[in-house]
Amino acid sequence: MKKLFLILLCFGLPLFGNTSQIEIVATSSNIATCVKQIGQSKVNVTVLIPPGICPGHYEVKPNDIKKLYNNGILLYHGWEGFIDDISKAASGSGARIFQVDINGNWLIPAVQTLAAEKITEILSSIDPENKKFYEKNFALYKNHMTALDRKVKTIVSANKIKDIPVISSVMQKELLEYLGLKVVGCFGRDEEITPGMITQLIGDAEKYNVKLIVSNLQSGTSTGEMLAKQVHKFHVVLSNFPGGLQGTDNIENTLLKNLQIIIDSLKASR
Repeated sequence: MKKLFLILLCFGLPLFGNTSQIEIVATSSNIATCVKQIGQSKVNVTVLIPPGICPGHYEVKPNDIKKLYNNGILLYHGWEGFIDDISKAASGSGARIFQVDINGNWLIPAVQTLAAEKITEILSSIDPENKKFYEKNFALYKNHMTALDRKVKTIVSANKIKDIPVISSVMQKELLEYLGLKVVGCFGRDEEITPGMITQLIGDAEKYNVKLIVSNLQSGTSTGEMLAKQVHKFHVVLSNFPGGLQGTDNIENTLLKNLQIIIDSLKASR
């Protein structure tokens, strides 16, 4: 990390520069998408972790630190393992680092609203002159999330997916339960799975007559694929981050895409 720090002293591009936009580095596409909704034309956002990979496997690159030099702004969740390294490397650079400490699956509208409120507070503290602008955008976005919640519940009801038993990645459990599905068993990342866990999950699948095996794109799909073959059930892959699946450039599209994948797979399995 010391070597990385010395290299970066040679860089240092001003992130406010000659533009009126605030340059923000977001660790995830979840944060980036929300910042864009609240900041609109006032912000320009860069994402560190590609949305299709496991965040726990991401390694900090010299260019990541470079983006924070000369008053750069970083927003992170709190579960990223590399924040301490970034903080040390960017120490003394004028970088400002903010945690968006909102627990829960960010695709759930109520959770997304809490995240948007926190981000509104952060942007307002960074740029107090435009506080009313950010607060107005938050109010509109909050209403949009309320409408999205109603839309999702209408779709769930119309397709009668409530209480259908599934086994899923633990990373998708909260979202699936929000959608009304009954999660009867969970598995972790591919590298965490043991033969004993697979045996238990096979037993749960048979006991509860599960209809789907649900993997999380960012956590790996091998366990879900193997389990689905063992129990002869449909295997589906969902994403927790905008941009992970095609056509999912924001929270709404990601949530609705996941829901449609579930509905289509349940229909195909009948």
